[in-house]
Amino acid sequence: MEFTVAKSDLQKELQLCQGVVERRSTIPILSNVLLKATKDRIELAATDLDVTLQTACNAAVKQQGMVTIDARRFFDIVRSLPEDDVKISLDENYSVQVESGSAKFRLLGLPAEDYPTLPKVDRSKAVVVDLQDLKTMVEKVVFAITHEETRFQLNGALLKIAEGRMEMVATDGHRMALVTMPVGAGVQDLTILIPRKALNEILRFDAGEDGSMKFGTSENHLFFEAGDRCLMARMMDVNFPNYMEVIARDNDRRVTVTRERLLASIKRVSLVANERTRAVRFDFAAGKLTVSSTSAELGDARETVPIEYTGAPFHVGLNASYVADFLAAVDTDVVALDLKDENSQCIARPLGGEELAYEYVYIVMPMRIG
Repeated sequence: MEFTVAKSDLQKELQLCQGVVERRSTIPILSNVLLKATKDRIELAATDLDVTLQTACNAAVKQQGMVTIDARRFFDIVRSLPEDDVKISLDENYSVQVESGSAKFRLLGLPAEDYPTLPKVDRSKAVVVDLQDLKTMVEKVVFAITHEETRFQLNGALLKIAEGRMEMVATDGHRMALVTMPVGAGVQDLTILIPRKALNEILRFDAGEDGSMKFGTSENHLFFEAGDRCLMARMMDVNFPNYMEVIARDNDRRVTVTRERLLASIKRVSLVANERTRAVRFDFAAGKLTVSSTSAELGDARETVPIEYTGAPFHVGLNASYVADFLAAVDTDVVALDLKDENSQCIARPLGGEELAYEYVYIVMPMRIG
């Protein structure tokens, strides 16, 4: 195997592979990237057996061949090279030579034959949507996915396409994020549960020439394809909760507030919040909100934020990080908080964004607080 490739092209594709390769696996070859030189390009693949990425870039190939190389080390070396073409060749015993300018490296690889068999998918029934629309939806919900590996049904986000719209929802049992967006005519109905790792990789994708992404199901895998890149994920055979039943219909107290002002206040006040619970108290009164936190070990903090509210005073305890995640994900200057009392959920929405192409609802469950 021997080829020459632009450093920037190779570095870009290797960087995409970093999020997929398994670093602490008991199977050493899963820490490697599969490198294959074909007629006029190189193809790369990375997998942890649950999520697989295949990508490619143009190259001047002198001799075809393939090998696997430690993904992190290879990426670090390519990234460190001067901005010039990179020459890569394969010698005996899977020794890979990397040259650029006066820099020369030799990396010990492993045979491509030992690499796991990559999944094959049937793209004939793929759904086609705008990639940026899909990435926008992922950005609005991915942080609400649980990090508890034992709660399998919550380890991803549900994407549902039906009746000319698509919606994506994620929850960890304490909060829920739901975003809805219209889709073009002719897009077929589909419901899939996308693992968190796959969602994070979708955010790193670039659109193809037409700005679209194809995705769908094939046997026991999901696939997402844009340009020369294809991401595949093993399907999650679990039932997602009935999320529409979670949203309260009787929260009759609406508070509107400037997003950036509230976000800044929460970040400051939470600096002395309990590190485990992140509990912050929100005291609502006519025209003002007082955000406060108390910690026996650290002290206390409070700050007042102007709001639009004319009802009776009340308070609620909320996780500061959960509220801050929503405020950081919103695109509008003003947000609405729909509440009822200290024992009921907070329903947050962006306001004043008539130009927004999506609807967004975020729910945070209350916390008991003194």
